[in-house]
Amino acid sequence: MTNPAACPACYAPLAPEARYCHRCGRAVTAGGSAERTPWLIAWVVVAICLAGIVYFVTHKPSDQAGPDMANAGASGAGGPTGSSGTPPDISQMTPRERFLRLHDRIMNAASQGDTATVTRFSPMALSAYGMLDTIDTDVRFHAAAIHLRLKQYPEALALADTIQAGAKDHLFADLIRAEAAQARGETAQFDRIRRNFRAHYDAELAQKRPEYLEHKDMLESFKAQATPK
Repeated sequence: MTNPAACPACYAPLAPEARYCHRCGRAVTAGGSAERTPWLIAWVVVAICLAGIVYFVTHKPSDQAGPDMANAGASGAGGPTGSSGTPPDISQMTPRERFLRLHDRIMNAASQGDTATVTRFSPMALSAYGMLDTIDTDVRFHAAAIHLRLKQYPEALALADTIQAGAKDHLFADLIRAEAAQARGETAQFDRIRRNFRAHYDAELAQKRPEYLEHKDMLESFKAQATPK
């Protein structure tokens, strides 16, 4: 059976063999309607997921200091927050700011022992990380912090390797490895990393990398822990 000469929905002219309208996408054959159903379901799922991202990003709890690397994103590019507590307009955020906003929510939840929230939001944050057009050392460090919260140590250590590939003595690589070693009870490895951190701390700070300036307190805190009493 041939198709009608025009789309029954938008009346666009159709070729005889057309199964879908080239203008509005409507199926114009009985078979086409059935084949289009999976695509419609997929788009509904995508829309629901996007709505979930909008909700969770714009309903961030108040910022609080977190443990270890949990404050890695709270001091800088985590996105604008209104002093009145009004959720920010995420359409005005860059992709990086959206990722860091999700990161901060996870870290705040981790600092409160809210593992359910960490587990719930982390895949969303890591998915946002994977969609970034550009990835620098700072966002890699934040992604590693999320992996550490999930106890995904190989993934976090892989990011430490990537950071070190760009700067062999980068302090963030040591921070990631140290937390992974401590979490896994690798005492000798942890002590070796701390010695390594101390050995190149001053030379690295002299590089004045932007991420060092942004996370100065965190670096100084770990240096104090790594320095023999």
